[in-house]
Amino acid sequence: MQRFLALSMAVILMGATSGCGPTQSSDDSHRTDAEKQQTLHDSSFGPMVGTMGHVRSVELLQQNRKGNLDAAMEKSRDQQTDARR
Repeated sequence: MQRFLALSMAVILMGATSGCGPTQSSDDSHRTDAEKQQTLHDSSFGPMVGTMGHVRSVELLQQNRKGNLDAAMEKSRDQQTDARR
């Protein structure tokens, strides 16, 4: 029974520590950002890269519009409050 527990603990510890280590290969550390982007473009995810860039720009545009709308609503509330005084 003790042998089984010791073996089980050894397997668990080996499994827990097997994922520890650098996540990038040594090739990745020597490549520039442009090379990494080009590799991504050439992969099967290439078509999604442009789409994701477009989505980011649309999201930024929407956030700017929301900010402008919030500012206009705040200004309107301030004018209404001043008019009631």
